[in-house]
Amino acid sequence: MRIMFNINPLENLKAHISSRPPLVVFMVSVSAMAIAFLTLGYFFKIKEIKSPEMAEDWNTFLLRFNDLDLCVSENETLKHLLNDTATSETAVTSGQARSATQAPQALEDSGPTNVSVAITLTLDPLKPFGGYSRNVTHLYSTILGHQIGLSGREAHEEINITFTLPAAWNSDDCVLHGHCEQVVFTACMTVTAATNVFPVTVQPPHCIPETYSNATLWYKVFTTARDANTKYAQDYNPFWCYKGAIGKVYHTLNPKLTVIVPDDDRSLINLHLMHTSYFLFVMVITMFCYAVIKGRPSKLRQSNSEFCPEKVALAEA
Repeated sequence: MRIMFNINPLENLKAHISSRPPLVVFMVSVSAMAIAFLTLGYFFKIKEIKSPEMAEDWNTFLLRFNDLDLCVSENETLKHLLNDTATSETAVTSGQARSATQAPQALEDSGPTNVSVAITLTLDPLKPFGGYSRNVTHLYSTILGHQIGLSGREAHEEINITFTLPAAWNSDDCVLHGHCEQVVFTACMTVTAATNVFPVTVQPPHCIPETYSNATLWYKVFTTARDANTKYAQDYNPFWCYKGAIGKVYHTLNPKLTVIVPDDDRSLINLHLMHTSYFLFVMVITMFCYAVIKGRPSKLRQSNSEFCPEKVALAEA
């Protein structure tokens, strides 16, 4: 009992810390880890976390189009119209030849899929651009999957994009202001591609292209697209869109489209992290109590008591 009452917690703690620095470092490390687990568990409890199992959702898919630049030019429209006419004639001739020699084959898939979503489209006319005398209501472009960062088989898939403008775009504003200014539309973007190109998560709200524009007469402009890699390439043509307008797509993140970890899973993660942090705190408290009670190790006390007479004798000498 006398020994118990003679315990000096503060002195014992100081002696234990000074005699065993590695143990102190270990206690501090365990305490920091316990606090980190506790904070992380609280974060999982209050915060919605994106599911790591879904590599791509519709938010990330639509954000890929933000890296594209579209060249809006009547020269491209005329070029595509000529190509389409020649291609259609060739297709009819070759199709008739194949039908005479081959039997029809079953299709491997059900064909391309159309998905229409509302998106922000800006058109920034360059200085030589004079505008359009006709009412432009549709912009059309064809790209490959790698231009929007797709990899694997999807990188070589052909993707058709059609923008339906809510109002006709013509040269009236250019004549009014003396020069063409940037315009911003909330357009209906229709993406046509193979089914495997699109994410399999919750789709965004759809728009109906046929009823999106209020123009009675519409005019489609074909556009060419360049990606970020092409833009900074050494052989990049600075006159890529001369006498045209640069189109940019902007998608605003929609939290409803992001696949999050379910509440039950987040609660389970939080519970495991809490239990781990509690266990680590118990370890730290146990080592702290041991240091308060034990104090300086007995070997050090004996060595100090043995050397003390010599030190006194040396001091007297």
